[in-house]
Amino acid sequence: MRSLLAAWLITLLSLTNLSASPSLRGCSSRSNLLQRQRDCFVGTLRVSTLLAMTKQNAPITFDGYWELIRNTRQAIVQMEAKPGATIRQELNALASRWEQVTTVELSDNSVMPVDSSYLAAQLRNDPSELKRLESLLDALLRAHEEYPQKVFTLEDVASLNKILARPEFQWQEQQAPQTPNWLMKFYDWMERIMNRFLNATVQYGRVPLIIAAVLLFILSLFFISRGLSRSLVREAQLATEDSDNEDMLTSKGAFKRAESLSTQGNYRNAIRYLYLSSLLVLDEQGLMRYDRSRTNREYLRSLSSKPELVKPLRDVIDVFDRVWYGFETVDEQTYQSYVKRVDELREKKE
Repeated sequence: MRSLLAAWLITLLSLTNLSASPSLRGCSSRSNLLQRQRDCFVGTLRVSTLLAMTKQNAPITFDGYWELIRNTRQAIVQMEAKPGATIRQELNALASRWEQVTTVELSDNSVMPVDSSYLAAQLRNDPSELKRLESLLDALLRAHEEYPQKVFTLEDVASLNKILARPEFQWQEQQAPQTPNWLMKFYDWMERIMNRFLNATVQYGRVPLIIAAVLLFILSLFFISRGLSRSLVREAQLATEDSDNEDMLTSKGAFKRAESLSTQGNYRNAIRYLYLSSLLVLDEQGLMRYDRSRTNREYLRSLSSKPELVKPLRDVIDVFDRVWYGFETVDEQTYQSYVKRVDELREKKE
């Protein structure tokens, strides 16, 4: 109530100041005076409305907070045509209003504390900088508009679940291997032997303990080397199975393989072989070196001296990346379009 009375008092003082200004001559001067009085009254009324929106230290709603930001900006815009004394009074009134905003009530009825001291301090700055205040409030409003309003729900994740349900994302977790009974018996036997050695150590010194340590070290080396050799053999087999076909391929062979796969409707693998055919044809012409360990970006950099080949190769690589690594859906039309890109690259290299 006090804030509202103070605002109306500011209005009366503003009107009094305008009435006491130097005498104006002519109808035009009287008209300007009336316009200035009306603007002053409207601006001060807006400030008084801001002051009366909430009680002191009472939580303001989330929507009310941003409405207060917009009203504050509008009040500042209307101050530009007012005298300096009136501007100062209205800015001080706005600062007082913002100093009362300490908490915001969210949509779930929870209350969040806010610090409005910086905005209040900017409003009280003397001399006042209206343009700077407008920019500050505009930045706040833009941030509010750009901030994501939607929170992801279970319905939003439903499409992701469909993607994860595809066969390429399905695999069975390997169960931890169980320790064989014979190995458990071996461990028990080793424990008994160690106990005997420990007992013997008390009687015969450290010699039995040293012998046991050496035997344990030899056994450990045996099992480690055995497991490591099996792993290396398995990795070598997998690498050989995966790369044998590619190592034996030529550009024409890869192209024919792509045609065969496309007739079966396997467009995804067909695009992969077209991609390999493109790399192999450049390798066969001595334009670059094909190496499975190189990345696509390295292939593009190796052709930097031949800009006429960089763009068609980049188009081929981009489509392949989206299909092979991004699991983009491929139909016959997409495949035929990719064939044209590969043919364009072949024509460029010639």
